[in-house]
Amino acid sequence: MKMKHVIVDLKGQAKSFFRIKSNIFWTIAFPLFLILVFGAIFSNMGDSTTTLYVQDLDEGPGSTAFLEALNQTEAIELKFIDADEDIDQYIKDNSLTCVMVIPSNFSEAFVANSTATVAIDMRLDDTVSTSSVVRNIVSAVVNNFNLGMSGGTEHIQVDSDSIVQEHFTYLDFFIPGIIGMTIMTTCVFGMQGTISRFRAAGIFRKLATTPMRPFEWLLSRMIWLLFISLLTLVVIMVFGMLAFGMNMTINPEALLLIVCGSAMFSALGMIIARFVKNEETASAAANAITFPMMFLSGTFFEMSMMPEYLQSVAQVLPLTYLSQGLRDAMVYDNMDGAYSNLLVVAIIAVIFVVVAVLVTKWEED
Repeated sequence: MKMKHVIVDLKGQAKSFFRIKSNIFWTIAFPLFLILVFGAIFSNMGDSTTTLYVQDLDEGPGSTAFLEALNQTEAIELKFIDADEDIDQYIKDNSLTCVMVIPSNFSEAFVANSTATVAIDMRLDDTVSTSSVVRNIVSAVVNNFNLGMSGGTEHIQVDSDSIVQEHFTYLDFFIPGIIGMTIMTTCVFGMQGTISRFRAAGIFRKLATTPMRPFEWLLSRMIWLLFISLLTLVVIMVFGMLAFGMNMTINPEALLLIVCGSAMFSALGMIIARFVKNEETASAAANAITFPMMFLSGTFFEMSMMPEYLQSVAQVLPLTYLSQGLRDAMVYDNMDGAYSNLLVVAIIAVIFVVVAVLVTKWEED
């Protein structure tokens, strides 16, 4: 292998890339679009409140105290329905999903030595995720009231804390998955698109007459796509810090994961383009392979939320190990996890690169 061949090809790629201004724009615009959209969605995650509509038929000291306790949780925003409204019709007319009706005899339960039992009527749409949150909060406040009225003592307390360092937000957890996904799309489609164009233009047949070997050409493309991946990483990090106050950790483990991930997906893009030689079909094949990985590899949500059979599928997807490794290195400070995921990514990268080199025969194009 001669590095001068690699360097010459790298210079050619750089000139071609920077000559077309739209290349620079879309390389930067794509990650910025992702960080803007998902940053807006997730930056306040954990600080939001759930709306609960309340019809208070009691309006006595008991219901007042109970509603005040719900307010103090700071997790529920109460909105009130007039007592004279037909609650069933009101729910239907306003498409409500979380409604609580306090019965007219609610305060009787607070009278000394009272044996009265009252029931709060909860009307919840269980197809909405916030319904379970509302149910749990109301149940917790009810249990606390029951404990107080029985004169009992609370012997067990629960203190909770985040497993993520305090200065990290949910967006900090989310961004490593976006970085992994961006590396995948940049490298797979970058390599697949280049090979398809070169084949259509007959450039590979010309390369076959030069001293450059397939591995040198592949190495040059991998280095270039690694540069693009690092460029998008910088864009995401800088913009995220300025716009959303992210505090991410860039360490050698994270950089090694990015290098290996870039090589892995560049080689995958080359394999796709070599086996699917029609330009339009190759692009569709690349989409068919990368699109499921975006949603099944824990990029947008925890894999534990998926059914077990889909979790099993996720375990064989390369993006799973890249995204989780980046989270271990950049968020959790779990170096053991980062190294184990790095090992998997590196092994897959070596396998993909070897296969890509073996299947590359310029004379056939």
